Amino acid sequence: MKKKGFTIIELLVVLAVIGVFSVVAYPNISNWITDREVKKEAYEIITYLKERRNEVQTGQYGMLQVVMSNKISTYKMTNEDFFKEYKSIEAASSTYKTKKECGYKKPNSFNIDTNLNLELGSNNSDSAVHTYPSSSYSVICITKDGSIKYEKTNVNIPDTKTNKNVDYFLLCSKNNSTQSNCKTDARFEHMYRITWDRFVNTKLYKYQKKKNDWVLIDG
Repeated sequence: MKKKGFTIIELLVVLAVIGVFSVVAYPNISNWITDREVKKEAYEIITYLKERRNEVQTGQYGMLQVVMSNKISTYKMTNEDFFKEYKSIEAASSTYKTKKECGYKKPNSFNIDTNLNLELGSNNSDSAVHTYPSSSYSVICITKDGSIKYEKTNVNIPDTKTNKNVDYFLLCSKNNSTQSNCKTDARFEHMYRITWDRFVNTKLYKYQKKKNDWVLIDG
């Protein structure tokens, strides 16, 4: 009995079906991959912040300062130095002590831990994101009781529930944005926004382009 093979017409039909499927499915798959890459880096940053908060809460350091830009850096202050800078009644009063503030890498008892540098955006070709801020920075001062704030104003927005301003960090996909247009009023697909309060409780929002709205997905 002879085995029947495929006819030319049958092969053409199969190829046509594969072609149609590819045209329809590929953009969806590509968008899903792009979004997953940005979301992955957003969660890496959130994990980074939670780890720094935990180091302070468990008493490993008196205060940590995290500088948020296209390179995220951490500056450490020992418990002893934190006491001298902010708690000791014998130490001379400083503006930072009086106002319960920290400056960028200030007071001087902060020391950078280069092992904790996290390179993003143009600083890292393996990174899938651009960031805002990038050329400038936001600063988070982490203490056990959340009593020390940054002396300047970080980029911020009103929280949708409390209506109080919260600091934020924006991530845009490199696939459809540039470093210069990834900013406050950007409206791209695959954008994520991380916010935090003075206790470094984080929330993660995703921008829904069709609805022109930010949707809370975590926190």
